[in-house]
Amino acid sequence: MIKREKKAEKLRHEKESLTEQNAKLKEKVSFLELEACDVKHRINALKNRPVTPKVVKEIETVVVEKVSPLAIMATAGSAKRVGKSFHWLRQITQGGFSDIGDTFTEVRNALNLIAKMSLTQAKEASDLSALYRRESIERKLLYNQLQEIRGNIRVFCRLRPDSSVSSCLRCLSEEEIEAPSSNGNRKSFRFDKVYDSNANQEEVFEDTIPLIRSCADGYNIAILAYGQTGSGKTYTMMGTSQHPGVNIRSIQELLRLCKSCKTCTYKLTVSMLEIYNETILDLLTDRNTPLDIRTQGKKVTVQGLTEIEIEKMDDVIKIMKTGEKNRAVAATKMNSSSSRSHLLLKLTVQSEDKISGQRSIGTLTLVDLAGSERVSKSEASGQRLTEAAAINKSLSALGQVFTALITNQLHIPYRNSKLTHLLQPSLGGDAKACLFVNISPDLNNISETLSTLQFGSQARQIQLGKTTSSAIN
Repeated sequence: MIKREKKAEKLRHEKESLTEQNAKLKEKVSFLELEACDVKHRINALKNRPVTPKVVKEIETVVVEKVSPLAIMATAGSAKRVGKSFHWLRQITQGGFSDIGDTFTEVRNALNLIAKMSLTQAKEASDLSALYRRESIERKLLYNQLQEIRGNIRVFCRLRPDSSVSSCLRCLSEEEIEAPSSNGNRKSFRFDKVYDSNANQEEVFEDTIPLIRSCADGYNIAILAYGQTGSGKTYTMMGTSQHPGVNIRSIQELLRLCKSCKTCTYKLTVSMLEIYNETILDLLTDRNTPLDIRTQGKKVTVQGLTEIEIEKMDDVIKIMKTGEKNRAVAATKMNSSSSRSHLLLKLTVQSEDKISGQRSIGTLTLVDLAGSERVSKSEASGQRLTEAAAINKSLSALGQVFTALITNQLHIPYRNSKLTHLLQPSLGGDAKACLFVNISPDLNNISETLSTLQFGSQARQIQLGKTTSSAIN
């Protein structure tokens, strides 16, 4: 298309140049015609002079003095040359007009061709746009079918490293772990992936990347960390500045995906809250005002929750520091800095395809659950005891939701706790979820470890069904 436009432009320039040359040639021809006419008049005057002797004598005198035979010959030669020049210029002018006519014809044909090509290319562009949209939809469908085959809820088990004790657990493979049971035998549990105590943060996050990509495609995604207090849930989700966890890495991956996609525009917003003693609190504001849940159909929102748009990692780090500073923590016998609340970090991704115009909204909910604990071991009392009761009640409600999903009950008790109510969009039939079960290798914690492994095995049996994207045509 660009080459054709350049050729048309070149032809227009040539046409203007030839038109200018033609005008100059016409001017020169007019001048030569005047000169030739003048010469002819002079020759005719000489030929038709009077024959009276007196006049002849006067004329002869004049001719002798002013017009010599050589001059007449020279004038005749000039007239002949002028005639030749005139003939030559007429031929050139006619040829120029012919060339201009040919140029006009070429330009007209080129413009007609460009017009036809424009129509053809417009149709091709429309066909390509339709093909792109169909291919994009098929890619998403195939990709999500693969995730459905793997399981809409994927369960990973992570063993906390603890060099101070000998491990009572044994990793049999990348998908199976063995633990001693209460009857003296050993029991094995299978998961989608088992990470031993040597696994680093990069390896743990790698298997969650497909879910992050689904979020960018407009799906609701949830990643949860479950386990007893002190089992490494917060380290898995939050990490440290040197070894960031799933939360930071997920946002980094989303930002990378959004920037690398040239055919879509994205808008990312972040909110951060905690559920403390069945009270929802906004961690991104100094106001300590309880917030309420609002449900509209399948959509669950928190009224008054702060949402901040992010564009780079500096924005994310600032938000995370603010949220961690405001989160409720306290010391128990099992953990010197035990999380006393459930932390929910929610990212909303709004996208629009520049080619097809299709828009979608995906959410990524990252959940650091408070640690399950036995009051007899944590020796909680007073306020800590109230907190432990609220934590265990909400985790029990989560187990009840999992049981209802496994058995395909008509009623799923999402509203038994604030935690499960907020997680309803991420655990329903149009979502995907990933659960990390974090366990301790210490034999003294074997009862809690077995409970956590059993919880993970139960969650692995859940089949959410076919996921759907929140695409808006």
